[in-house]
Formats: sequence, structure tokens, C-alpha cells
Amino acid sequence: MNKHPLNGFAALHGAPIHRWSFKARTLTALLALGFAASPVLAQPAQTAFAVAAEAQMPPAMPQQALGMQEYLQLVVANRPQLAADRLLLDLAKADSKSAAVFPNPTVNYGNKPGEREWGIEQPLPIFGQRGMRMENARKGETTARAQVDVAVAGSLGDAAEAFIELLMTQQRLEVWQQAQQSLEKAGHIVRGQIQAGARSRYDGARLDLQLAQMAMQVSQAESDWQDAVSHAAQLAALPQWEPRAVGSLQAANEAAQPRFEALWEEARLRLPAVRASQAELDQLRHKIDLERREALPTPSVGVARVRNSQDGKYNQIGVSVELPLFDRRRGEIERAQVEAEQARLHYDAAVLEARSELQRALKQLKLRRQAVLAYEKQGLTQITPLQQMAQDAYQLGQGSILELIDSLGSINEHRLEHLDLVKEMLLAEWQVRLASGDLPEVRP
Repeated sequence: MNKHPLNGFAALHGAPIHRWSFKARTLTALLALGFAASPVLAQPAQTAFAVAAEAQMPPAMPQQALGMQEYLQLVVANRPQLAADRLLLDLAKADSKSAAVFPNPTVNYGNKPGEREWGIEQPLPIFGQRGMRMENARKGETTARAQVDVAVAGSLGDAAEAFIELLMTQQRLEVWQQAQQSLEKAGHIVRGQIQAGARSRYDGARLDLQLAQMAMQVSQAESDWQDAVSHAAQLAALPQWEPRAVGSLQAANEAAQPRFEALWEEARLRLPAVRASQAELDQLRHKIDLERREALPTPSVGVARVRNSQDGKYNQIGVSVELPLFDRRRGEIERAQVEAEQARLHYDAAVLEARSELQRALKQLKLRRQAVLAYEKQGLTQITPLQQMAQDAYQLGQGSILELIDSLGSINEHRLEHLDLVKEMLLAEWQVRLASGDLPEVRP
């Protein structure tokens, strides 16, 4: 952490006055004149501390009302775990730098009676080992980048589910609040009937009990909403934030849903898990060739300067090479082959799992949409007339207080059931996007 620019002056003020030299006092006077002359430096000392305090303040909270795209962008940008996962790419780039370097030379010195020798020896990977290492390291970067995309996709899945939960708890709270308002509105009718002598006090007591239960339900819905708010803020690494989700609850047209085969052809090319498996397979297959190339010996060229008491001074050039008689890297080559076969099986499993998951997600989405559309067509259209008929029947003396309360409760249950269906539909829509690799374009 950088030190505050005033720390040096704090140490200066802490020194005894009688130890100051004439130069120190002169320097202090000149600094004082400089502060007074400069319009920037002549600001009060509190300004410098205020600027430092402002620099240490936490970042401003984003807007409360936001859609899924904006929320996912916040999660990707702020989540610490993703920042750690992105370092995988930096590690792979560091490996690329290591693969590109040449081996270090060896310097030797020898001294024996009548002779001294200075020499240097340089290994030369003349069989393309260095180029193979660099290519394998570049494939490692591709693998690391795909693994980061897998981590991002997982975080996007968690964030999308948290956003949908936040949106639905908001709607549930609104439904309970509307139900409470409807019950209070019905309470005016009941009390008017009691005052007119048309109803007994039992109706008032029964209504008060229902209002108390309704207040408890509203409080529970608000608690669920606050829990969803906290969870969404936690995923975005903004604990003090109180987001509000904005999104559509309407079911999309079923005819707009793409067919499986067309969607799968796009999905297999952009799914992070499949791309990561493919990249790992390519890297490990290349590693087999690399290990075979590493089995070839690397010659070393040496140059030495010899000073001999009898022969005088002369240069000596030599070449040395390892003889692969015992160690031909068979173990490393076989291990690379097994790892490549294992990666191939992982890739086949990833493709099969991705294809099955896309089929399952499309079927679930179709069923969820049909359930929402059918419920909206058959159930929700009768809510407003049913509520009005229940109130009219009670005012005309054709219904009891229990029937009025039951009708209002039934209306509220229908609205909540509709929200449950919508929630399942929204989750199914996201699962299709996740299974097809149709993820939102977000950048850290």
C-alpha cells in the first residue's frame, strides 16, 4: 500500500526542535513559502486528508432497479472467485514464456598443476523441442481460457437463479399486499353491514382474525423478499446493496422456440464445457508428440580456453550429446497417451451430457410455457369477476363472512399459483439458454 504523502512531515514534526540544523529550518521556511504561493498547495491540510479518505471509500452502489443483463454483468465484474479463476489464464501465459526461453549455458573452470581452463557450454535443442513446447503452451492458454469460461458460466447460472428468485419474491410480496388491501376494502363493507344491523359482530371478529393472519403472511413474504435481496447482493459482492429486479413475466410464443437439431449445431460450438473438453483433448494429444520429441537427445556445444605451461595458450571446441540407451522417456510418452485417451472419453461424455441436457431443457420449457398459458386463459381471467361477485353477494345478504373470506383467499391462492408457474417457466428458459450456450455477453 502506498504511504500517505504527509507521512514524511509527521516524522519531521516528531523530532525535537533543538536538533534541527540551519539547513532544515531554511528548507521548512521555503516549503512554507511554496505552500502559500501555489494555489493548489495553499489548500488547508484537511483537504489532503479528505481526498485520501475519499479514495478509500467503497465504490458507489449501482442503481437498484435493473434487469438480468445488468445484474449478471455486476456479478461477473465483482465476484472474487471469478477474479481468482481468471488467473488461470495468467498462469498459462507464464508457462508460454517459460516454454519460449532457451536453456541456460554452463560455465566451467578447471585448475590443475601446469594448466588452467575456462569454458562455456550451451545446449542446442536442434530437433524442434522448443517450438513444440511453445505450441503446447499456446494450447494450454486455450484450455485455460475455456476453463475460465466454464467458471463464468457456472457463476452466471447461480446469478440468474438468484435474479429470478428476487423477481418472484417481489411479485409474491406485491400479491400479498394487494390481497391485504382487498381484505381491508372488504372490511369496510363488513363494518358497514354491522353498523346497519344487517350482520352480527361475529362477522367483524372473524374479519379481524383474518386481517391478523394476512398481516403475518405479508410479513413472511417481506422476509422472503429481504432474504432474496441479500442473496443477490452477496453474489454481486455488494453486501450493502438492495437491488430490485425488473423483468417480464409473459410467456413467449411457442412458435419462436428453435428446433433441437438447429439449436444443437450452434450449442456444441459455443458451450463452455464442451469447448473446455475439446481444448484439453487437443493439448494432451499434442503433448504426446512433445514427449516423443523430448526423447531426442539435445546436443551441447562447448568452447574452452586452455593455458598450459608446456603447450601455451589454445582454444578447444567440443560437442557433447546424451546417449539414450536406458531412458528413452517411454514412461512419459505412455502417460501422455493415457491422459489423451482419458481426455477423449471426457470429451465424449461432455458432448453426450450436453446433448441430453439440451433435449431435457427444451421439453421442460415447452411444458412450463403451456402450463402458464393454460392457467392464464382458464384461471386468471375469472379473478376480477369472482372478487366482485363475492362482495356483491355479501352486501345483498346472499353470502356469509366465511364465503367472502374464502373467495378472497381463493383469489390470492390463484395469483400465487400463477407466480409459481411463471417462476418455473423462467427457470426453464434460463436452463435452455445455459444448455445451448446462449449466454449473455458480459465482460469483467
